[in-house]
Amino acid sequence: MKQPFTDLEIKKAGSGFYEGHSVEIALLSKGIIVALVIWALIWPANANGVLGSLNWRILEDFNAFYIIIVGFFAFFLLVVAALPQTGKRIMGRNGEAPEFSNFSWFSMMFGAGLGVGLMVFATAEPLGL
Repeated sequence: MKQPFTDLEIKKAGSGFYEGHSVEIALLSKGIIVALVIWALIWPANANGVLGSLNWRILEDFNAFYIIIVGFFAFFLLVVAALPQTGKRIMGRNGEAPEFSNFSWFSMMFGAGLGVGLMVFATAEPLGL
């Protein structure tokens, strides 16, 4: 019987800059990015046309799929929120106190939300002007 795909052995660098990572995968991905950047710098009109049409094609093909999946996910979350037994589920061992208080937990969620918003909009707002 074949092993699952997750048990695939990937050769990783033992030392150096790529320690713990696959050198082949890193260099291949860097090469693709460099090739795309050089293509866009040397032939900007060609790159704009090809990448624009590729972007439009992806949006055209997956737009309905994305909307349907988000709708199913929202419906699933509403069902989970409406079921009373899901709120009584304990995450951890029986009798064990939570690691964080409710105030700490809400503070961490608020901070994470602010951090995501700042990281996204700090780069998006200057570009959108």
